[in-house]
Amino acid sequence: MVRKLKLDGLQAELSAVGALLKEATESGDYLGKYQFSRRKVALETEISAIHGTPEKLASVALLFGGSPVIGSRGISADFAGDALDKFQDLVSKTFAKTEWGSLGERGPIPLKHASHLMVTEVARGSFGFVLNEVSEQTEIADTALKMQVEEVATLLQRTASPNELDFEEAADTLDSRTLTALKNFFVTLDSNGATLRIVEDVADFTLDETAIRRGRRRTEATEIQENEITLVGVLAGVLPAHRKFELTLENGQTMYGSVSKEGIEQLSGLLARGESAVGKRWNFRIRRRIISPLNRPSREIDTLLEIIRPVE
Repeated sequence: MVRKLKLDGLQAELSAVGALLKEATESGDYLGKYQFSRRKVALETEISAIHGTPEKLASVALLFGGSPVIGSRGISADFAGDALDKFQDLVSKTFAKTEWGSLGERGPIPLKHASHLMVTEVARGSFGFVLNEVSEQTEIADTALKMQVEEVATLLQRTASPNELDFEEAADTLDSRTLTALKNFFVTLDSNGATLRIVEDVADFTLDETAIRRGRRRTEATEIQENEITLVGVLAGVLPAHRKFELTLENGQTMYGSVSKEGIEQLSGLLARGESAVGKRWNFRIRRRIISPLNRPSREIDTLLEIIRPVE
């Protein structure tokens, strides 16, 4: 079970047991007081153990409501399969974009096998599913997939946010294929009259019908055009940990943006050989994304893909 859901359940039970313990104490029910005291200690111990053991693998609960769901009794099989497929596609493309650095406009998704989530439980309350990353080894740090599932949860929340600026910031991180996957997920939810609560290790939020319709409208009205260009400039600085760059073009303009994984590896290779790319003139291969959101001006987002060669 998702750690946060389990903690919420244990906290609720602890509160109920506390009330029963108080009642037993006030009424002189010594047997009840003994039993509830033991249960209270057991719950507190279990809660403490969970707090002391952070989850390192990806884990997320998708809890659906609305037209496809009948209380906690069942969910439309067609809808459930489609929604899970669309969510997995969004996770896979987000994972590949981050780890691979760029996605082609078509073709297989890189590293798709590494982003698979498994349905491990059926979640009650409304009706939904718990998706987990399955690993044969013990992880000592958060896995890349866990971080990307958290990123997807944040992306969904910002896309459906009442604040337009939240979506604009989220859109800056998208490419055309990830935008399509995001749109498809919202279309599936909206077309079926569904609501969604998402619970993972950090986030816990609900998208009602209004939020889902807002997310669909925004993603359908947003376009992302991508192309690669070659520029000459002087590399002013790089932040490898944050994958950010700054360079000065020949016309004197300053360009800022992100660096692909391959670009960071190339720059790290130069440093390992005792060379520095900073302060020198290079030919740069840049991917430029032009994002055109609903009723807002277009924005250019640049990503440094590769340092091609020095310019003498």
